[in-house]
Amino acid sequence: MIKPKLIKLIVASVAGLFIACNTTNNSGLEQAINEMKDGQQVILKKIATLEKSINNLALANKNKPADKKQQPPAADPNKVYNIPIGDSFSIGPDNAAVTIIEWSDFQ
Repeated sequence: MIKPKLIKLIVASVAGLFIACNTTNNSGLEQAINEMKDGQQVILKKIATLEKSINNLALANKNKPADKKQQPPAADPNKVYNIPIGDSFSIGPDNAAVTIIEWSDFQ
């Protein structure tokens, strides 16, 4: 039976061998990191440009005289809308002063 110390020594030796044999070139990883840094710089420049544009717009709006918002035209309470009811169901006299129309669509 193999002693536990010998097993630990073999495992450590194999691990050391694998680590020592790692001859892969990390230039691909470094290139990817550099590309990410370049991309970050581009994004930061674009953000700075946008912030300048926003500040310029805010300054331009501050210097403009305040425009009064146009109010929608008020409804004329005296206007009469003539809507033909045709042969639709109705309750009450035909010459009533007010006719309430309800429309619904059952689908």
